Amino acid sequence: MDNQKIIKDSGPSVVLIELVINNEPNSSQGQLSVRGTGFIISKSGEVATCAHVYDQIPENQRQYLMINIPDQVDNNRILNYRRFKAELSRVDKEHDLAILKIQGSGDYIFNPINNFGDLSDVVEGDDLLILGYPLATELISSGFGITMTADQCIASSIKRRSIDGSLDFFMVDTHINNGSSGSPVFLKSTGEIVGVASGKVISARVPMPDSKTVVEIPANIGICRPINYLKELIK
Repeated sequence: MDNQKIIKDSGPSVVLIELVINNEPNSSQGQLSVRGTGFIISKSGEVATCAHVYDQIPENQRQYLMINIPDQVDNNRILNYRRFKAELSRVDKEHDLAILKIQGSGDYIFNPINNFGDLSDVVEGDDLLILGYPLATELISSGFGITMTADQCIASSIKRRSIDGSLDFFMVDTHINNGSSGSPVFLKSTGEIVGVASGKVISARVPMPDSKTVVEIPANIGICRPINYLKELIK
């Protein structure tokens, strides 16, 4: 399946997970902090993401958890988003997966992704496509607005547990940047989701001349979790 079809079919279901802390009750604006990416998996508004996306939110701020969903394109061809509150529904910390449930959606119609594959069908060298919101905080603060991106890569290595041979994680030859966690990973040949972007490998941390800032230099390696465990969590 080509990139354009995967983006067209699944892009509207890939969401931005954020905190919107409103210190002024009568204001529609608030302090925004992007936490990661997710994707809608049910018509009732369930969203799959990484467990660490939720776990890294301070407990006293979890009430501000929000989901931004791609919605309508206006007359200027600008994509607008709908924002909903969300709560944790289920979690699998061992495999870094979680399901959030959108709250107060009324009669809003969700567009779920349900084309799940199986990582057992993937071999090293297979072409993959990742949809998500990498570096969303940086792009928003720089004036680019909310920006979903598509990153093409290959399955670099599939890792199994040495004890029992069960699937553990797989590596891809691209960066999993801040904001990418929870992004769906598609097998291009079928258009099915085979994993969830989970983490990055850092090759070096370089202190800047001001001695207060450290720049992380990422290796060309990303870590993803098998979709097999998300299917178990959904059950």
